[in-house]
Amino acid sequence: MLRNKRNIFIVAVLISSCQEINISKEVNYTLLLDSLVQNQKSFLKDIDTTLVSECLHKSAERIRLFDLDNLDVFQKDWIHQDKLAYQKIEKNFMHFNSQLDSLLKELVFSKNQIVALKEDLIHRHLNKTQFSLYLSEEQKMLGKLTILGDKLKSTFTTNLAHFDSLEYKLHGIFLQLNAIHIQNGNFIKN
Repeated sequence: MLRNKRNIFIVAVLISSCQEINISKEVNYTLLLDSLVQNQKSFLKDIDTTLVSECLHKSAERIRLFDLDNLDVFQKDWIHQDKLAYQKIEKNFMHFNSQLDSLLKELVFSKNQIVALKEDLIHRHLNKTQFSLYLSEEQKMLGKLTILGDKLKSTFTTNLAHFDSLEYKLHGIFLQLNAIHIQNGNFIKN
């Protein structure tokens, strides 16, 4: 009798240990995080890095134009605020492309971590508790990356709009300066 109970107990333990643990909810969490990473990457890839480089180059050019010797003190004072605005744009865009590349690499790393987390769960290298801890860490990291991405996108949009408005204004300023200097036999290239 005792032997039968022991055998029944052993069979019950074996059967319960062989039961499939439902992990579909956890797998769906990883799929959700993965889709968030993909959305953030596509959001950031919409930023035109060539345009950033152009704005950076043109800002440096404009700053040099403001320091031309053929501008008198009054004219330099007149356009000083515009020079400062171009310097700010130049500063904001100076390391922009490298920051964007770094953020995209972090998103790729995060995606790989999420895939590995899902694989570890599927292959039972992690239990649900461990999975929840690691998932929470990935969610926090993805949240930080999303905030950084939003800041970069905002920097891009704001500085590009400011650059375009300065270019429009600069065109008018240089037309006026050229009119003055043509009378004196000089010409400013814009």
